[in-house]
Amino acid sequence: MGIGQGTVFAAQTWLLAQGRFALLSTFSAHYAVSTLAVLVVDSGASTILARETARTGMGAAGDIWSTFSETSLFRSLLAGAVGAAAAAYALGVTPDAFSRNYLLFCLPGWLIWSCNGGGLLDGLKLSGLGGLCGAITYAASAGALLLGPPEPTASAGVMLGGAFSIGCGLTVAAQWAALTSAGQPPRLRRVTAAGLRRAARDGVALLFQLLPGQLNSRGALLLSAAYLGAETTAVFAYVKQLIIALATIIVFLLRIDFPALVQKLSLREHQSFLGIFSAQKITLYCSLIMTLGAVVIALAASAAPASNFSRAASLLLLFAPTVLTASLSMMLVQGLAALGAYLPMARIVTLSAVLGITASYVFIDVFGIYALLAGELLFHFAGFSLAYIEIRRLRFW
Repeated sequence: MGIGQGTVFAAQTWLLAQGRFALLSTFSAHYAVSTLAVLVVDSGASTILARETARTGMGAAGDIWSTFSETSLFRSLLAGAVGAAAAAYALGVTPDAFSRNYLLFCLPGWLIWSCNGGGLLDGLKLSGLGGLCGAITYAASAGALLLGPPEPTASAGVMLGGAFSIGCGLTVAAQWAALTSAGQPPRLRRVTAAGLRRAARDGVALLFQLLPGQLNSRGALLLSAAYLGAETTAVFAYVKQLIIALATIIVFLLRIDFPALVQKLSLREHQSFLGIFSAQKITLYCSLIMTLGAVVIALAASAAPASNFSRAASLLLLFAPTVLTASLSMMLVQGLAALGAYLPMARIVTLSAVLGITASYVFIDVFGIYALLAGELLFHFAGFSLAYIEIRRLRFW
């Protein structure tokens, strides 16, 4: 995480310290789009592959690689659709040279990502190695951000978009090398129509579990840009990057817990609510520690003389509790994923995200930045409550 999210955060910290709000704001918005595209392309395949690998083991290698081939073909179709939409926007809609070049040079990275093997590494309980591989994509963007032009020019778009694609390529190559060194070199199997339909069904369900939360976060940035001004948006984007970095660590810990959670739930017909949390206790403890850490960092930074950092500190103190609320919600939602309840999970996250972003939009004129906080908390509370109800309905109590 230090090599990955940490380098991007360090680069953004440098831009904030220099007062380069234009590049910080523009890069944050476009980087959010590129990482969102990666999530769309992956379409939850990492969860599917991790669950199947943890449940059946690599002993059923033929089945695992058949699933990998099916999901990779479906991901490549999604990558083509996302790339076509981005190219149409870049070449036919946007007049901004940075946006046009950034999107066009990100396209190869999205296509490459369709054959990533991160889920297999998670299922093999090699999430640490998978995390190191994934850090390359972030580090490449951070390096380009520091070394590139100081303003969001056309050449900056080429450099930053190209760095993102290069990072994706190096990440996938490193994942394949890690799988090979673990005795599981990637293999392709013939894809059947039934297998592709299954991959599409599960992928779309998981996509609707992942996508609404991402749209909620990015929608908050758009609302801030539209209603709160460029400087507030730049500071908000910086704070959100820190919150997202902490949340990403939580997601990584959830990935580590996931194989054991799948195995635990598969051993018993009935599972208690507390049992789902006990299988993810490392994530729970770390979320409490990171929430407290965010509060301490915010209090320490707010004591500094008036600066861009003191503005960011007060906002970080405001949003620090969302680290914990997001963690609790994700832990219950992952319980549904471990049970294979992909469709209920998708409905829950979609409804929760719609409630959150709607609340932010309705109240932002009156409450400003506090409306964005309220929307975030409502998103997490609704997700937790609805997942709790669904688990009880499934009688895993």
